[in-house]
Amino acid sequence: MLQDMLDMLRLDLGSRTMGQLMQEREWAYGEIMRLRREIARLTQHNSPRSIAAQPISPVPMPNTDPMLDKHRLIRLPEVRRLVGLSHSSIYRLVSQGRFPVPLKISERAVRWRYADILEWQARAADDL
Repeated sequence: MLQDMLDMLRLDLGSRTMGQLMQEREWAYGEIMRLRREIARLTQHNSPRSIAAQPISPVPMPNTDPMLDKHRLIRLPEVRRLVGLSHSSIYRLVSQGRFPVPLKISERAVRWRYADILEWQARAADDL
């Protein structure tokens, strides 16, 4: 029987849904921030002039600002919005090898790596 979130983190990734993985990531983020605040509070109490006593800049919450998270996977509507192309134009460029190939995440779903789209945009801007 699972004791706490740490036990959940030890489970095989293939046995959990994407929603569960996202919840675990959010929990881990919150726990890390709580521990950082506690360390900063204790350090400030013991040594107010130390570098460690400086306020800790918060780490951006995952997916708070999607434009900053280059490692995320994005769906076709967002790809269309980012590159300004239609559905058919994107797939035509994919078939021609001139656009990033999507990752097949299930039988009926694909996603693009956000970093691949950014790289494609940079190359397209250089070609102009």
